[in-house]
Amino acid sequence: MEVEDIASAARQVLRRHVIAPFVPRCVDREYGGFLVEFDDRWRATGPQEKSLEHAARTTLAFALLERALPGEGFAELVRHGCAFLREAMWDAAHGGFFARVDRAGQPLWQGLKHPHAVTYAAEAFLLATPLLPKGEGPRWADRALQWLDDVAWDRTSGGYWGSYRADNVRFLDGARLPTPDGRDIFGLSPGFKEINSQGDAIEMLTRFEAHCPDPRRAARLQFLVELVADRLVQPRGILPYRYWPDWRPAPDLLRVGYQFLMARHLLLSPAMPRSATALERARELTEFCLVAARHPWGGFCFAVTADGRSWPAIGPQGDLRQWWVQLEAVHTLHLLAHAVKDQCARERYLHARDEQWEFLRSTYLDDKHGGTRELPPDQPRGLGDIFGWLRRAPPRALNLKMHCWKDPSHEIGTLLSLISNAAPDASRGHAARATN
Repeated sequence: MEVEDIASAARQVLRRHVIAPFVPRCVDREYGGFLVEFDDRWRATGPQEKSLEHAARTTLAFALLERALPGEGFAELVRHGCAFLREAMWDAAHGGFFARVDRAGQPLWQGLKHPHAVTYAAEAFLLATPLLPKGEGPRWADRALQWLDDVAWDRTSGGYWGSYRADNVRFLDGARLPTPDGRDIFGLSPGFKEINSQGDAIEMLTRFEAHCPDPRRAARLQFLVELVADRLVQPRGILPYRYWPDWRPAPDLLRVGYQFLMARHLLLSPAMPRSATALERARELTEFCLVAARHPWGGFCFAVTADGRSWPAIGPQGDLRQWWVQLEAVHTLHLLAHAVKDQCARERYLHARDEQWEFLRSTYLDDKHGGTRELPPDQPRGLGDIFGWLRRAPPRALNLKMHCWKDPSHEIGTLLSLISNAAPDASRGHAARATN
């Protein structure tokens, strides 16, 4: 597909399937913040419990839209989101952001905290700085960064720990958490580390280094990039998901979406201009997915073994083809095609991107009501229980357009990248400008 063609198609998808259905409905005018759950026809539904991930990533996504499409009202949505993060999600007594609150902003899960979405909150305040009163953005970004440094960073082996009590004391290894199933937001017991939080921290620190360099943040970023590139990526481009405290891999399936995400994080990290290592690792991670993680019905699996989509991973958990995994595949393949110098490799990544883009458009986009489906229509309908568990919520119909773990950030990040048509550039973030 020609560059202008995919940019034009992405622009239309952004308008039709993100901005048009979500923006007019998203503001919670009664309690603040954003409404979280919408059914297949974009009707607000459910208790509207609000996760830090949804609140922070939605605010961040609107900040990216404001940069790409200034003057269309996104600035007010950014300010609205920042206000809820400050006034409801932040713990004024002990510091840190609550992982989950009810619709009115009261902490749930006994005030449990987790570093994962704190990275998004820090980015949201950073990008919101021009839209907020002077000093407010940097002040709140620094609060988030300070909590990550002082509370969540492992001073023995490096990287970020998982769940904390309201008083910022880490839960004991193996303890039952005050969540519905006793596990953390990723379904893990305390004592493990996971790749998701580390990858999002790389993205966050990369963005901060581009806007306001700082030696301590640069050291954190360099540690994480080297940890992944030199220690965690296994032969054949395999990136384990779960780890013991000292970063030895713990038994688990490989999560395909995080392979793509980490490839993108490495591509955009400041390490890339200095060394080919980040690009090499990004290609290895992506090649594994292209070779071993495709689903026979199209797109990419949720999880596979180190041997690919083999027997242990074939079934309800591994074969879920969640919307965000498909979007991140498009995003990473697009960036890789612009990053490699070899023409043959570039053409191959462009072909894979176009193939994945067509699968995404034909399978996940709801042309009747707008928006992105959570799963493809041909997904077996007996997966309600397992999918409800995966998103840490009671089982329900698999047709929600939005919920506390499904926000518009994957769509907006990917579509703005396709629209920008630019090579990876950490100083620009996802996109510099998008036109109507």
